[in-house]
Amino acid sequence: MSIRNVRAFDLLKAAACVCALITLVAAIACVKSGDGDESDQRFYGYFQRDAKKMQQMGLPVYWLGREFTATPGGVTFRGPYGAEFGGEVQGGGIFMDYLHGGLDPELEITVYSPNAWELVKDRILNPRLMSNEGEVTRRTVTVKGRQAELMSVPQFTRPVGQLRLILDLDEVVVVAVARSGGQGPDGTDYSLFVNNPDLLVEVMQDLRPYPE
Repeated sequence: MSIRNVRAFDLLKAAACVCALITLVAAIACVKSGDGDESDQRFYGYFQRDAKKMQQMGLPVYWLGREFTATPGGVTFRGPYGAEFGGEVQGGGIFMDYLHGGLDPELEITVYSPNAWELVKDRILNPRLMSNEGEVTRRTVTVKGRQAELMSVPQFTRPVGQLRLILDLDEVVVVAVARSGGQGPDGTDYSLFVNNPDLLVEVMQDLRPYPE
């Protein structure tokens, strides 16, 4: 393949990624806008479609059910939602989003096949930070009776811009991501999980195979 063809192929891949991102953002906005049960079922249907494809590959899908409540605060997240153009992961896997109608950002869960995990493992476990962003902190937690890694990743001036929980379930690797929602007037983050990382660990204890 010539250099020109390689560059063209790279541009096409980049364009596809942008289209998928735009679709996902639109999906989140539509569900959050409260368009009712019809929108909820539509984006849940996209998840079901992608889950079926993954199961046809002989891979299990893990989820948190149609909704879960995060306490303290009793905030209910609904989902899982997929994107119209697909939430499949290169190498085998599925991406899903859980949302709620308040200020708290969504919880993103990606289930990776072993092949897919090898493609992204270094990027997820070793995020590239700018020199003034501080350092990633890590600790070992227990989820579903297994050891998992909980990462706090700084971002710009925020000591924690993102939480990442990585759980190896042998057949697949599950990665849950909670992002900072910015700080309120009292200095606390809008994200329940960034404010309280142990809450993310608690929520993930209910992770289970799909369908129930």
